[in-house]
Amino acid sequence: MLNNMQNRMTNKVLMGKFIDFVSEYLEITTPVNIRLTNDREDITTTAYYDLFNYKICVYIKDRAIMDVMRSLAHEMVHHKQNEDGKLSGNAEDGSDGSPIENEANAVAGVIMRLFGKQNPEIYTNNK
Repeated sequence: MLNNMQNRMTNKVLMGKFIDFVSEYLEITTPVNIRLTNDREDITTTAYYDLFNYKICVYIKDRAIMDVMRSLAHEMVHHKQNEDGKLSGNAEDGSDGSPIENEANAVAGVIMRLFGKQNPEIYTNNK
């Protein structure tokens, strides 16, 4: 139980550090509301970005922290794309294989590698 509480505290600190890292890396200027949730009530995938309300929601239950971080990085790239005027609000923007999705996937992968080099504990710190 104590070990689980320590992991949660460590993950909370790491997540804050990660959000700052991604925001700086992407040069995000518009505040975004980030919600990490164990509740599937309003989320049907692992994460989503609401471009009209600048909101990111990431499902975290039973997921390793690095997996949650990758989902968050992907959605933060979408936020940056929105800032840059690349998102139209059409469903095609987020379709598999679209330039918007491919960019979000690629940049999230780069972010994870860079952050992981500075914080290797993300690879061993599960749930």
